[in-house]
Amino acid sequence: MTNAGGAKSSGGSANAAGGATAANGGLTSLGGSISSLGGTGSALGGTSSGGATAGTTVGGAAMGGAPAGGATAGTAGASGGSGGSLSGGAAALGGAGGSGGAAGNASGGAAPVGVVVYPDLPGATKSPLYTLTANGTPVFVEKMTKFAPEMQVHYAHLSLGGTAVATFSVTVNQTFTNFTLSPKSRKLAASKTGNTISFSSGPNYLILQVDAKELLFILIDAAEIAPPRLGDANVKSIADYEVDATGATLVTTKVQAAIDAASGAAQSILYFPPGKYLVGELWLRSNMTLYLAGGAVLYGSNSTADFTAAGGGPAGVNIEECSHGMIRMYEIENTKILGRGVIDGNGKSLRAMNDTKLNLFKIERSSKILVDGILVRDPSFWNTLIYRSDQVTFQNYKMVNCRPTTTQYNNTDGVNFDESTNGRLTNAFLYTGDDSMATKNEEPSGTINTKNVLHEKVVCYSNSVCCKVGTKTMGESMSDITFRDIDVVKAGRALNIDAYDTAVVQNTKFENIRIEAADSSIIELASDDPPSWRTAANTSVIKDTYFTNVASEVKKPIELNGRSATVNINGVHFSGVTVQGNPITSRADADVSWTVNSFVSGLTFSAAP
Repeated sequence: MTNAGGAKSSGGSANAAGGATAANGGLTSLGGSISSLGGTGSALGGTSSGGATAGTTVGGAAMGGAPAGGATAGTAGASGGSGGSLSGGAAALGGAGGSGGAAGNASGGAAPVGVVVYPDLPGATKSPLYTLTANGTPVFVEKMTKFAPEMQVHYAHLSLGGTAVATFSVTVNQTFTNFTLSPKSRKLAASKTGNTISFSSGPNYLILQVDAKELLFILIDAAEIAPPRLGDANVKSIADYEVDATGATLVTTKVQAAIDAASGAAQSILYFPPGKYLVGELWLRSNMTLYLAGGAVLYGSNSTADFTAAGGGPAGVNIEECSHGMIRMYEIENTKILGRGVIDGNGKSLRAMNDTKLNLFKIERSSKILVDGILVRDPSFWNTLIYRSDQVTFQNYKMVNCRPTTTQYNNTDGVNFDESTNGRLTNAFLYTGDDSMATKNEEPSGTINTKNVLHEKVVCYSNSVCCKVGTKTMGESMSDITFRDIDVVKAGRALNIDAYDTAVVQNTKFENIRIEAADSSIIELASDDPPSWRTAANTSVIKDTYFTNVASEVKKPIELNGRSATVNINGVHFSGVTVQGNPITSRADADVSWTVNSFVSGLTFSAAP
C-alpha cells in the first residue's frame, strides 16, 4: 500500500485471491522448508564449524547451532532470564526474562518459534540507508554495492517460526515523504513516524519503495522444519574436507570431492556451516542433499576458466552461447539443495569479461529435484534453467539479480522451465534484469514438449516480462502452463505468450494475478512479430488461453495479434479481469486500450469466474 506524509493506511483484511492471506501478515507460507531428510526426527540445532553461529532466534529455538569450541549457546534474555541451550541449538536471544528459564530442548522436528536471524555474510556491505528490526531485534540489511553503476538494492533475510507475526520497523537514514509497501495485495497496515515505517507481517516477501530511493527487500521465510544437524548420522560437514571458509582461496576441487562422496552414501547430506566458499563449476550427483546453513554462501570465482574445465562433465546445452553454469545437475535424480544460505554467481563481474554467460543453476535431463529455501544472486546469464527435466521443484526461493538502469535488459532471466514436464515454482521472490519466468521449448530437434508446469505464489519485479511463454516455441506442443497467485510489482510487460516457432501453445492459464505497474502492456499474445536476432519458423498457433481474476492498477494495452489465417490465436477467455477497478466485459470496453487483429477469434468475457 502507498502512504503519504505519515498517514496510517487501512488494512488487515483478507485477500481472497489465490489463497494468500493478507490479514495480519500476508502470504500463507508453505509450512516452512521441509528437509525431507530420510525421516530423521532431528532436533533443531546442531553445531556449526569455525565458531560461527548458524542461526539466532528471538524468543524461541534456533535453526543453527552452538559454535564449536565450547562457546556458550545461550545468551541472556531481555529481562535477565537465561536463553538456555537447545540440545545443540543456537543462541536464544530476547527470551522470556525474569526467572532465567531455559529455552528447552528442541526435539522430534518441532518448528522453532519467534524471529530467526542469520550471521552476516562475509564481506557484506551494511546498508547506509536502511536499518530494520523485527520485534525489536536488529536484522542485518545488505546493500548490493557490487551492482553499481546499475540499479542498487538493499535486502534483509530472516525467518519466523510457527505461526509467528512480527512487528517490523524500517528506519530510513534520509528524510522522505511517501512510501509503498508491496505487494499491495497483502494489505499490510503500515504507518510512518518521523523517518521510521512500522508494520506487522508473517512470512512474506516484501518490497519497500521510499520516494525514489533505492529499493529495500524484506524477505521473511517460515522457519525450517527439522533441518539437518552436524552430528546426525547422515550428515557430513564440508569442514571435514579442510576447505577455506573465508573465500580467500578457490575450493572447487575439495567441494566436488565432498559432493561425489555424498552421493548414495550413509552420510548423504553435505552440510555447509556459515562462511564464504569460493568455487567454480560444481556438479551435483544423484541421491544426495546439499545443505546451506544461514550465513553460508557459495560464491562464484572471478576467473572464467574455473567454469569451463572439462573434468566435471559435458558442457551442456548451448543456449545463446551459454553452455556452462555454477551449479550443474546433469542426468541425476533424487537430489536436494536446502537451507537458508546463499548462492552468488558473481555474474556482474564475469559478464564484464567478454560477456561471459553462465547459468547459476543449470539442470539438464534430471528428475526428482528439490531446491528449497535458499537465496540466489547475481548470475551472468539466465539464473535458473531447467532443461529437458521432469519433476523439478523450486520453493521458498529468493532471487536478487542485477537489474540494469542503463539498458533495457541484460539477459538475467529468473526461472526458465525449458522442454520440461511436471515442474513447479512456488512461494518465490524474483527480482530480475530480464524475464522473471519464461517457459520455453528450446531446440527444433528431439524436442521434449513442455507440459504441466506450475508457477504459483510469486512476487516479481522485472525490466521485461513477469509471466511468459516463449519466445522459443519449438517442437509440437506446449501445454498446461499455469501462472497462479502472482504479484507483478513491476514489469516491462506483465503477461505474455510470444509464439514464433512451431509448437501449438495451448491451455495456458493466468489466474489470480495482481499487476501494480507495467511499462507497455498488461496482456500480450503475439505470433506476428518474430525476433530479429534469430531465425524463427513462425508457424506456432496459440489456443485456449485463460485470464481469470486478473487485476491491473494501470491502464495499459491488451494486445492480441496473430500472423495469418492459419498462424492464429483462437480462444482467449477473460473472466473477472479488471483494470483500475473496472471490469472488462467486451472488446468495446473503454477501460482498456485494445489492439486485436483479424487473425484472433473466440474471445469470451465474463464478470466473474
